[in-house]
Amino acid sequence: MEQIGGLLIALIVTLLLGLIGFAAWRYWREQVNISPEDEELMREIAELNDRQANRISDQRLRSGIDPDEAWRIMVQRGQRTRRRSTTPPRRK
Repeated sequence: MEQIGGLLIALIVTLLLGLIGFAAWRYWREQVNISPEDEELMREIAELNDRQANRISDQRLRSGIDPDEAWRIMVQRGQRTRRRSTTPPRRK
């Protein structure tokens, strides 16, 4: 009788661990699967962050930017802003 009790406990523990593993696997699978719409949204957010950061490399910051280069960057950013404002806003 004692062997049956131990076997029953082992079976229940194995079953519980299997259920926990299955639930964790299903949760992980849901987290990993990204829809194409979500992927596009993440890409757009990353591009927005890059534009807002106005990133300049550390090397360029240390060396300084000559006035002609600064003027060219300012003109390019102004043209991008003008292009963006003329396009109709996206509808969601």
